[in-house]
Amino acid sequence: MLAYILKRTVPEFESASLDDIANIYIEGKPEVSTVPVSKDKTNAVRHALERQDTPKIKGTQNEDNSITEGSIVFDVLFRAKAPVTHEIITLIINVEAQKHLKPKKKTGGTYPLLKRAVYYASRLISSQKGTEFTNSDYDKIKKIYTIWICMEAPHGKSAINRYQLKEQHLLHRYKEPCQNYDLIGIVFVYLGNSKVKDQLINLLDLMFKSSKNASEKITALHNDFGIDLTKEGEEDLEIMCNLGEGLYEDGVMKGKQEGKIESALEMLKDGVALEKVAKYSKLSSSMIEKLAKQNKLI
Repeated sequence: MLAYILKRTVPEFESASLDDIANIYIEGKPEVSTVPVSKDKTNAVRHALERQDTPKIKGTQNEDNSITEGSIVFDVLFRAKAPVTHEIITLIINVEAQKHLKPKKKTGGTYPLLKRAVYYASRLISSQKGTEFTNSDYDKIKKIYTIWICMEAPHGKSAINRYQLKEQHLLHRYKEPCQNYDLIGIVFVYLGNSKVKDQLINLLDLMFKSSKNASEKITALHNDFGIDLTKEGEEDLEIMCNLGEGLYEDGVMKGKQEGKIESALEMLKDGVALEKVAKYSKLSSSMIEKLAKQNKLI
């Protein structure tokens, strides 16, 4: 799935095959919801990951808060080599449980999601100091992409937008090598309400908006996209199906879900067994386990 996203949205991968992107150019194992976004937290987790014996993606972290308070994390964070230059590109794939393009602020009102994406991109650049380079070795800064999958589309129509730094000549025509400034790419993929002839949009629609059950999605992934899931992948798909359903809950259902999570957290703090918490809260075992881990209860 990440290979599909890269090939469709990142220029460096347009001519590469999906197999090569997945098996050659994507490096290591993507970090999922482990690297914080906020200042002074990103690098702390990066260094902790690098100290572990198991191979980890160098330099990224994903969290800022508990599951009940709305974590600020890089949902999926990984590295990939550009096929031609083999320049290391750090990419962030964000699949947010966001229905609106202007999410609500805790203090009231809303904010444009694109501005949040710019902040994330900036953090991925600034947090490289101390991991990718030290002192004034700015020539070692790696290019980053932050890619956002949006469940709400402008005017209800699917779209893909890309934002990047560009050079403008205000006097004469001195051209700086683009690799010195083309360091940030922001991509928004909007999932609309109607079918389009775009393989990535159709894949994401299947994963997050389709009413098909997990078994039907597994068949469609094989037949339509050439994706065969492992047993672990099938379990992950079940979770993604639950996520897709949750994305379209109305305000009442969302409030009920948050109430379930808060109740589950209280039971976990009281030492109730995970399976019983899942049973009483009507939440999935995987969600209960994640909740316990994020609050350091297991």
